[in-house]
Amino acid sequence: MGKDFDKALRAYLKPLEGFDNYQNWWDWYKNTEQRVQQYIKHLQEYMPKISRLKILDLGCGAGGVCVSFANRNNRVIGLDLDKKLINLTKINVSDSEDRFPPNAGVSEILSSGIYIPFEDGTFDLVICNDVVEHLDEQDALIHEIYRVLKKGGHLYLTTPNKRYPVESHTGLFGITLLPKPLADVFIRMSGLGTSFPVKLVSYENLIRLLSQVRFQSAINSPKWDKYLPNSRLMKVIRKNRILEWIFNLFTPLYTVLCKKIK
Repeated sequence: MGKDFDKALRAYLKPLEGFDNYQNWWDWYKNTEQRVQQYIKHLQEYMPKISRLKILDLGCGAGGVCVSFANRNNRVIGLDLDKKLINLTKINVSDSEDRFPPNAGVSEILSSGIYIPFEDGTFDLVICNDVVEHLDEQDALIHEIYRVLKKGGHLYLTTPNKRYPVESHTGLFGITLLPKPLADVFIRMSGLGTSFPVKLVSYENLIRLLSQVRFQSAINSPKWDKYLPNSRLMKVIRKNRILEWIFNLFTPLYTVLCKKIK
């Protein structure tokens, strides 16, 4: 990310300058590589390689994920519905493309995730991070992702947990338990925006969305699960669906990896 990108990002975020969470948004767009390293760590547990892939970054934002995966020798399509973010992606790519390997690169598409303008079976990997909660048509999104994936292709999806006590977009405690009109008032009073614009999903919502299509799915356990004893008893407990459901109430972000099996 170069000076041109920083200037364009400041212009894009200018309407948020008066809000308390401005710095959080700046850091989110600037610190992409750190997140991508975590994505790669997860992907490598299930995928044989993380290079020479055709990747769709659905909801590409300012293009940081696109650039990071292109740097790892992939062809990446960045798709977003926000024209300003697509323009930011173009600037970000322009600042970075001299570092891409010879056969890698990024292209930008202005489009909706519920009407992906590509043929069936186009992509090896679809990345969809923190997007599903911003859409009412969540079922259509999952169907479209499934359609454009190759057989054996993967979806990497993250989305905040509706039942986690602290809401990730605002940092407010318990706001998801409120009716939306009251949540909107709370957001305005807190100086974090004008409304509560997201439709968060619960664990069972996520299971339902992914079970509509022929995905083989893995959903993460809470981060603190790794500190529990790795005993035979704990292995049995982790396989219990009821306890798994309870465990997942305590994770702020669901991380999902799906494989298209048909």
